[in-house]
Amino acid sequence: MSLQFPQEPLSDGLSDASPERVFQAPWEATAFAIVNQLASDRRYTWAEWVDQLTQEIAMAESNADDTHTDYARWVDACEKLLIDKGILDAQAIHQKIAELMHERETDHHHGASTTGNES
Repeated sequence: MSLQFPQEPLSDGLSDASPERVFQAPWEATAFAIVNQLASDRRYTWAEWVDQLTQEIAMAESNADDTHTDYARWVDACEKLLIDKGILDAQAIHQKIAELMHERETDHHHGASTTGNES
Protein backbone atom coordinates (compact mmCIF):
# COMPACT_ATOMS: atom_id res chain seq x y z
CA MET A 1 0.00 0.00 0.00
CA SER A 2 1.47 3.35 -0.94
CA LEU A 3 0.70 6.46 1.07
CA GLN A 4 -0.65 9.54 -0.64
CA PHE A 5 0.02 12.97 0.85
CA PRO A 6 -0.82 16.43 -0.47
CA GLN A 7 2.00 18.08 -2.39
CA GLU A 8 1.86 21.22 -0.23
CA PRO A 9 0.55 22.29 3.18
CA LEU A 10 -3.20 22.31 3.60
CA SER A 11 -4.91 25.43 4.85
CA ASP A 12 -7.93 24.45 6.91
CA GLY A 13 -7.95 20.87 8.17
CA LEU A 14 -10.28 19.70 5.45
CA SER A 15 -9.37 16.93 3.12
CA ASP A 16 -9.97 17.41 -0.57
CA ALA A 17 -12.24 14.35 -0.64
CA SER A 18 -14.52 15.23 2.27
CA PRO A 19 -15.91 18.49 3.67
CA GLU A 20 -15.98 16.97 7.18
CA ARG A 21 -13.50 17.99 9.85
CA VAL A 22 -10.79 15.42 10.48
CA PHE A 23 -9.92 16.40 14.06
CA GLN A 24 -11.11 14.31 17.01
CA ALA A 25 -9.67 16.63 19.68
CA PRO A 26 -8.46 20.26 19.88
CA TRP A 27 -4.80 19.23 20.23
CA GLU A 28 -5.01 17.48 16.85
CA ALA A 29 -6.04 20.75 15.20
CA THR A 30 -3.12 22.45 16.94
CA ALA A 31 -0.68 19.79 15.71
CA PHE A 32 -2.06 20.19 12.19
CA ALA A 33 -1.72 23.98 12.35
CA ILE A 34 1.83 23.88 13.70
CA VAL A 35 3.05 21.47 11.02
CA ASN A 36 1.43 23.51 8.27
CA GLN A 37 2.68 26.84 9.63
CA LEU A 38 6.25 25.59 9.93
CA ALA A 39 6.13 24.40 6.31
CA SER A 40 4.55 27.68 5.18
CA ASP A 41 7.31 29.55 7.05
CA ARG A 42 9.84 27.44 5.15
CA ARG A 43 11.32 25.90 8.31
CA TYR A 44 11.23 22.69 6.28
CA THR A 45 9.90 21.72 2.91
CA TRP A 46 6.63 19.88 2.56
CA ALA A 47 8.56 17.00 0.98
CA GLU A 48 10.77 16.78 4.09
CA TRP A 49 7.64 16.69 6.24
CA VAL A 50 6.06 13.95 4.14
CA ASP A 51 9.27 11.89 4.30
CA GLN A 52 9.46 12.21 8.10
CA LEU A 53 5.78 11.36 8.59
CA THR A 54 6.12 8.40 6.24
CA GLN A 55 9.01 7.12 8.35
CA GLU A 56 6.93 7.51 11.53
CA ILE A 57 4.05 5.58 10.01
CA ALA A 58 6.34 2.83 8.75
CA MET A 59 7.91 2.44 12.21
CA ALA A 60 4.47 2.31 13.81
CA GLU A 61 3.24 -0.30 11.35
CA SER A 62 6.25 -2.48 12.14
CA ASN A 63 5.59 -2.22 15.90
CA ALA A 64 2.54 -4.24 16.93
CA ASP A 65 2.53 -2.53 20.36
CA ASP A 66 2.22 0.98 18.90
CA THR A 67 -0.99 2.64 20.08
CA HIS A 68 -0.34 6.19 18.88
CA THR A 69 -3.06 8.01 17.00
CA ASP A 70 -2.35 9.46 13.57
CA TYR A 71 -1.93 12.94 15.03
CA ALA A 72 0.40 11.65 17.75
CA ARG A 73 2.55 10.44 14.86
CA TRP A 74 2.30 13.95 13.37
CA VAL A 75 3.67 15.35 16.62
CA ASP A 76 6.46 12.75 16.75
CA ALA A 77 7.40 13.45 13.14
CA CYS A 78 7.35 17.20 13.71
CA GLU A 79 9.56 16.89 16.80
CA LYS A 80 12.11 14.75 14.96
CA LEU A 81 12.16 17.07 11.97
CA LEU A 82 12.66 20.16 14.15
CA ILE A 83 15.50 18.41 15.98
CA ASP A 84 17.11 17.20 12.72
CA LYS A 85 16.91 20.71 11.24
CA GLY A 86 18.45 22.24 14.39
CA ILE A 87 15.38 24.41 15.04
CA LEU A 88 14.81 22.89 18.48
CA ASP A 89 16.70 20.42 20.59
CA ALA A 90 15.28 17.36 22.31
CA GLN A 91 15.90 18.80 25.78
CA ALA A 92 13.91 21.95 24.97
CA ILE A 93 11.02 19.86 23.65
CA HIS A 94 10.97 17.57 26.68
CA GLN A 95 11.23 20.53 29.06
CA LYS A 96 8.26 22.24 27.39
CA ILE A 97 6.22 19.02 27.52
CA ALA A 98 6.97 18.70 31.25
CA GLU A 99 5.91 22.32 31.81
CA LEU A 100 2.67 21.81 29.90
CA MET A 101 1.89 18.59 31.75
CA HIS A 102 2.51 20.32 35.09
CA GLU A 103 0.30 23.22 34.02
CA ARG A 104 -2.41 20.81 32.93
CA GLU A 105 -2.18 18.93 36.24
CA THR A 106 -2.39 22.20 38.19
CA ASP A 107 -5.38 23.41 36.16
CA HIS A 108 -7.10 20.05 36.58
CA HIS A 109 -6.78 20.13 40.35
CA HIS A 110 -7.42 23.83 40.94
CA GLY A 111 -9.57 25.07 38.09
CA ALA A 112 -12.22 22.38 37.86
CA SER A 113 -14.51 23.59 40.63
CA THR A 114 -16.74 26.43 39.58
CA THR A 115 -19.93 27.21 41.43
CA GLY A 116 -21.48 29.54 38.93
CA ASN A 117 -21.69 32.19 41.68
CA GLU A 118 -18.66 34.22 40.64
CA SER A 119 -19.06 37.96 41.10
